Amino acid sequence: NQILLDGGAVWYNVDTDIGGFQWTIDGATATAASGGEAADAGFTTQAVGSTVLGFSFTGSSVPAGCGTLTNLTLVGEPTGLSGIVFSDPSGNELDVTYYEGGGDDRGETGGGDITDACDLPTTHILLDGGAVWYNVDPDIGGFQWTIDGATATAASGGDAADAGCTTQAV
Repeated sequence: NQILLDGGAVWYNVDTDIGGFQWTIDGATATAASGGEAADAGFTTQAVGSTVLGFSFTGSSVPAGCGTLTNLTLVGEPTGLSGIVFSDPSGNELDVTYYEGGGDDRGETGGGDITDACDLPTTHILLDGGAVWYNVDPDIGGFQWTIDGATATAASGGDAADAGCTTQAV
């Protein structure tokens, strides 16, 4: 179970539903937290100074798996995340750590050896240019996401097309 800060996106890969989370941003502060799977699950996610907190007033959870948990608007150059606390929907603590990889020129904080989704431990999804890479354990019955900072005019090809899925960019 790991998380990684990539630019402002906090990627996650966990094997248990997430009921809440909190961490400290090392070397930077955040002025906002929005989007991602946390927003899709109806979480209230707040970033105040170097602390990020996410939970649901209604008891909803982020499903086990991987993706972008939330997107942070950062001030400064972060060096990683620490003080990481995750819980399952029943309030039990989850063992989630910060992914420590080598550095390179992709701009990740601590995850320089990640070049595609298959490099991430266990399950993950990654947008690289226009390609959406994935590495998942269960079969995929459907998918949906929002592209931050761009607009898609078409979706085609890949394993989704090979499996007979209809993909649409709207």
